Amino acid sequence: MITLKNISFKVGKSNILAGIHMELKKGKVYGLLGPNGAGKTTLFKVLLNTIEYKGEVSKEDNHVPIGKLIEYPASYPNLTCAENLKLHASYADIAYSDSIVNHLLSVVGLPDAKHKKFRALSMGMKQRLGVAKALMGNPKLLLLDEPTNGLDPMGIKDMRNLIDQNLKSKQRTIVISSHNLNEVSLVTDTFLFMRDGKKILEMDNSEDIYLFGNVQQMPDNLNVKKDITLLKDNKKETYFILSESHFNKLKAMNDFVYRDVEKLTLENLYIKLMSSDLMEMKSYV
Repeated sequence: MITLKNISFKVGKSNILAGIHMELKKGKVYGLLGPNGAGKTTLFKVLLNTIEYKGEVSKEDNHVPIGKLIEYPASYPNLTCAENLKLHASYADIAYSDSIVNHLLSVVGLPDAKHKKFRALSMGMKQRLGVAKALMGNPKLLLLDEPTNGLDPMGIKDMRNLIDQNLKSKQRTIVISSHNLNEVSLVTDTFLFMRDGKKILEMDNSEDIYLFGNVQQMPDNLNVKKDITLLKDNKKETYFILSESHFNKLKAMNDFVYRDVEKLTLENLYIKLMSSDLMEMKSYV
């Protein structure tokens, strides 16, 4: 597990990250969602320890190997796939051999491209080679920043299958930052929504449709409250997000009073969160 406590980062007087609290569990795939400027790439830089931030990052193992695919997967255009992987390993001081390189190229679906030069690869193949570089050293934390960026529909599908079938592991944590909500929802266990440098909502990916509404009165039952995702806005209004089945159970309780209920897709929920000041409540007091 990796725990982030009160992570903040400023550039001048601008808060790029502000008070981030987060737990990243082993074996989970997290979808990091938010608009440009929300702080997603900066959060990756915190995890990579490449910027001077305030707060605390603690890990079960202080030497957790981290793999990354951030922004465009740059490689040397006149070198082959194998040569690029070997050069990357030597720069990063990672052990490698021909058998390791062959295995990684097979994992990412490039076994026949070993001797192809980088410049001759399609965009999808370049992205997959970038993933192969990120996998060198068998990382326990894998950070993928817009892994489907610039890919056509077939390339996007290939990347999704690669993540789902080859990258997921009980011993590995994966964090995917993407604007492609539908694709992320197909491989993600948990959504992490960010806005203006803050984590505004953490939610399990278990539904296709979410019920969102205004809370007028909550049931006086702590166990019930724990199962409801609550948010507040700056006017101190309280809102809920629930699955349809859970909402139907709560409707039967006389002390659960609500109004203005909407059925939202993930896309519509994202738009509502990013166009408002809603933030998840961490206390029911």
